[in-house]
Amino acid sequence: MAELIGENLYRLDIPLPESPLKNLNSYLIKGERNLLIDTGFRQEPCRRAMAEQLSELRVDMDRTDLFLTHLHTDHTGLAQELLRPGCRAMLSEVDVPLLIHSQSEAYWQDNFDAYLKEGFLRTELRELWGDNPAWDIHPVPFSGYTPVRDGAELRYGGYRLKCLLTPGHTPGHMCLYEMDKKMLFCGDHVLYHISPNITRWRSMPDALGSYFKSLELVSALKVETPLPAHRAVEGGFRERVAQLRAHHESRLQNTLDQVGRAPGQTAYEIAGGMDWDIRCRSWEDFPLTQKWFAVGEALSHLDYLVVRGRLLYREAEGIRRYFPASDQV
Repeated sequence: MAELIGENLYRLDIPLPESPLKNLNSYLIKGERNLLIDTGFRQEPCRRAMAEQLSELRVDMDRTDLFLTHLHTDHTGLAQELLRPGCRAMLSEVDVPLLIHSQSEAYWQDNFDAYLKEGFLRTELRELWGDNPAWDIHPVPFSGYTPVRDGAELRYGGYRLKCLLTPGHTPGHMCLYEMDKKMLFCGDHVLYHISPNITRWRSMPDALGSYFKSLELVSALKVETPLPAHRAVEGGFRERVAQLRAHHESRLQNTLDQVGRAPGQTAYEIAGGMDWDIRCRSWEDFPLTQKWFAVGEALSHLDYLVVRGRLLYREAEGIRRYFPASDQV
């Protein structure tokens, strides 16, 4: 059931089947033209929940634009189905080309080759390739997105929304800030109860460093009503930003400690020694998709430390291994 959370503003609860995220908070601003923020997977439970709640609110989709906070499938999956002629599906100009490219087999092959270099097991990658959930839940190939620039202003239903580029979770992640109402549509930039996955991107070689800068950006805003894309809000906004920063600082130290104790590990091995909030007895028991995310998170921390000269890596026989910066040849 849709929930009224502000003047002309509703939260739509969209289930995310078989995802540890559990649900998506999609937001709707009603007005002369409506704005729907994020859509859910291209799966029947998401499709049905979205349709029921839009019908409940008597939303005219012929007068409804879409704003997608970033390219991930739980935010963009239903965009093409929901979009009507004459309406816009807005996405940051940074994420538009990345989303289009991510719909190709070549994109995933490049990623799998890169992870093989980081120590991911070939047998596991082959299994992931054959059972890649993105093929079924990704938006169908579509290039009709409206690119949005950092600082652009949108007006819907009495809300004046400033588009803020907040790279980190993706290179082109965007938040929407309503200065007068002190309201921030956070997307996946600031989440409560869980931390956003920060992974390596070819177009963003220091993803964690970018994320830290984006946290500083939103921390400087006056935010009384944070509206995250997943889970409920608990506690103050700046307090949560500080917690997210501290979480990654702790993980950076853990990464340094692991490499210091056993120099020459791969990113895959380092990820296996990290603490993860997942109910598995060992790294070997991790579901493969969660291993993929964990290695990506480990890589963003390793990249951060390499860029700042605290670690280095060496490649031999197609495999990259990490060492303390003091371990110079």
